[in-house]
This record gives sequence, C-alpha cells and structure tokens, in this order.
Amino acid sequence: MSVGARTLAPVPLILLCADHRQLDLADVERLSSGADDLPALLQQEPTINGAVVVATCNRLEIALDTDEPIRAVRAAYQAVACSSGVHAAEVAELLNAAEGDEVALHLYEMTSGLASMVVGEREITGQVRRALRTAEAAGQLTAVLHRVFQGALKTARRVLVETDLHRAGRSVISVGLDLAAQVRAGHGCPRHAGQLWTAEDAVPEHQWGGARCLLVGTGAYAGTTLRALQQRGVTEVEVWSASGRAAGFVESHQGVGPQLSVADDLAAALRRADVVVCCRGTGTPALTADILAPALSERTAVGPLVVVDMALSRDVDADAAALPGVIMVDLATVRRHAPAATLGEVERAQQVVQEGIDELQAIRAERSMDPVVVALRSQAARLLEGELARLPMAGEVSAEDAAHALRRLTAALLHEPTVLARAAGREGRGEDFAAALSMVTGLDSELATPREVAWGLDWEQVERERAGGERTGGN
Repeated sequence: MSVGARTLAPVPLILLCADHRQLDLADVERLSSGADDLPALLQQEPTINGAVVVATCNRLEIALDTDEPIRAVRAAYQAVACSSGVHAAEVAELLNAAEGDEVALHLYEMTSGLASMVVGEREITGQVRRALRTAEAAGQLTAVLHRVFQGALKTARRVLVETDLHRAGRSVISVGLDLAAQVRAGHGCPRHAGQLWTAEDAVPEHQWGGARCLLVGTGAYAGTTLRALQQRGVTEVEVWSASGRAAGFVESHQGVGPQLSVADDLAAALRRADVVVCCRGTGTPALTADILAPALSERTAVGPLVVVDMALSRDVDADAAALPGVIMVDLATVRRHAPAATLGEVERAQQVVQEGIDELQAIRAERSMDPVVVALRSQAARLLEGELARLPMAGEVSAEDAAHALRRLTAALLHEPTVLARAAGREGRGEDFAAALSMVTGLDSELATPREVAWGLDWEQVERERAGGERTGGN
C-alpha cells in the first residue's frame, strides 16, 4: 500500500480468525473453549513478539506480532489445540489466516461492529478494549499491536458518533430479547430454533412490564442484559448464580435498572418465571433436563417458558431445550434473524473505516522517517559536543566565546550541505537540491532559487560582510 510516492512494507501482523461468518457456531465454540489460557500459551513461543486474543460469543481472533510468521502460526495452532482439545490439524483447517494490511482492515471493521453477527452492535468495542488490557497486563502488547488496535478503537468511536450504524441500539442480547418478546406476544415463533421464521416475524418493540424474568449467572453479559431488560420495561428480575455471586451482583447493580432480588432456589425461580436469560458461558450447562423438567410440571406462570441462551458454551443442554413447554432463543436463532443494517449505514461506516486505515498508513509513512530524524539529530549532537569540548572547562564563558562557539557550530552544520549544494549546481541538479532544501528546512523558496552570479563573486563572503555590518550598525 502506498502513501504519496512511497511504498510501505505490509503491517508485520498475522491474524487467525474463527467467527460466525465462516464457521458453524459449534466449531467456534470448540475452538474458543480454552481461550482464557491462550495468552499464557502464546507467550511461551519465542517467535511471537506479542499477541492479542479477542474471544466473544461468536468469534475467536488471535492477532500476532511476529518476524517469523510460519513458525508463529504453527505455534498458535498448537496453542489453540492445547487450550481447546481440538487436534492441531483441525485447528489449522478451521482457522482463517490473514496477514499484513488485511489484518488492520479486518480489525478496524470488527471493532466498529461491521463484522458482527448483529451489524452495528456496540459490545464488541468493549470486548476489544478488555482484550487489549489483558495483553498489556501479560506483557504481550507490542508497539505495532498497540498502534493498530488503538487506531481501530479510535475509528470505532468515529463510526459511533458520525454514522447511524449504532443508533438502533442493536446487540446480540437485544435481538435475542426481541425474539423472545415475539414468543410471549404469540407472533408465530417456531417451536425450535432450527426452523425458519416467516416475513411476519419482523422484530417488534414490546413492553415487558408484566414479565417475570430470571437471570441465570452473573457473567460478562449480565450487566448488558439488565440494561436491555430495563429498556423493555421490565421492573423486577430475580438473579441466580451457582457460584454464590448473585448477592454481590444484586448489590452492585441495585438502583440502576429493574428491582433485583436473589433467587436462592433455582427450581422455585424457574416455576415463577416467564422468561429465563442465561449469562454464564462457563462451559457447564446451568439448566439440564433433570433441573428443568420438574419445574415445568409445577409452573405457576402461564404459557411456554422462553429461555434465552446467548452463551457460545451453552448454558442450556440439548435435552432441556427439547422439553415440551420450553422455547429456546439462542445464538443460532439470532444469527438467522438479526436485523440487517441499511446499505447507507454500512457504506458510511465503511467510509469511516477506510479513512481510519488511510490515517494508519500515513502514520506508518511518517514513522518510517524516524531513522532519518535520529541520524540527523545524532549528527547535530556530535557537532555540538565537539564545540562544547573547545570551551573552557571551568569558570564562566564570555559572551564573545559563546558567540564564536555558536558561529563555529553553525559553520560545521552548514558545511556539508554547502558542499553538496555546489556539487548539485555543478551537476545540473541545482533546482532539485533547492526544492529539497526548502522542503527540509522551510527556507523561502524564492531566496533558495539558484541564479547566475558575476564571475569571481563569493556569495559566502557577501553574507559574512552583511552580517558584520548588521552587528556594527554599518551600512
């Protein structure tokens, strides 16, 4: 990719990706099952300079900074195999790989919500930010990774502010709850998530004021779920946690949404509930047929029990989901029926993303001149040290000595450019040299224009005499 007339080398990054667009969610779940262990495993590989792992309910993204991509990718495959239990050969087959500038574009689109299951959802930005903090805490956030991900986050903020992509408030959990609302309103939701919905199943806005809701688990989606329930008019929510964290969750979230209470008995809470939202994602189902079947037979609520399970590692096992009287809304349901963003929203967001990529390339082009700047400053520093060494080591330096030192330094700094300027004139490159000098120093281009002079006239001597006249006040 080029910026101006300069061609830059590709971004030295590798991306390994498994998401809802290329794979079944079951495969994404398998690969992601040990994602929490990946940072430590990747850190053990010497060919990987740094890594950022983004794992959500529908994707696994591994960004690698490496100078040895082949070895690093093999090590990453092995790390995923070790953490997930999936054979390394299958991991290599399932994960999509990208490199160079494609990585930056993908990360910018992903962070902006353009690659999400629900296009425009906002949760992904927070998930990327948390992944960055994890990488930084593990010492895995290199300068290259930091620059690209921070650029992606900056672009995501622009998409949020400058486009309508996010303004509908869409998210995976909000769409799941809207689909659950259809079930409660009797709008023809299919008995099983695997069946297709009809065109009449467009997502309506429902008020849930009278719904009795049970929140199972206090994981990452629990807070987002509470906000979504509040937006839908829910006034009371029971919270149950197998780990005993329900009380702490209720206390920390009290007063900012629905009235919360701790459900000490899961079976009793299930009997009272109209809608159950599972927010654990620990890999061990919270709702099994043995737990759910007795509760269903003794329910006091009217109608089927709607269960919303947004966890990639399912919180509801298959036997429980198949029980009569249960209607499941899961990620597969959301994947099929997520509302599409309008073409105009997507195109404007893509334009902002491309502007972000252009800015990244411009910054890279700018930083590619760092060695030049360092060399220039080093040369000036050497000349300065030489002049400082000629000054008296002790006592005060007189104004005259200081002036002489500064003039010598100026002469030393300008000596090589002066020699090169004359050589350029001799070789017929004077105008090119003058243009470059004006660009580098900001010198007035008219003053720095080559022009013929009378034979024998020494312009340096003229300048010295002029400078001397200015100091003495002469004409």
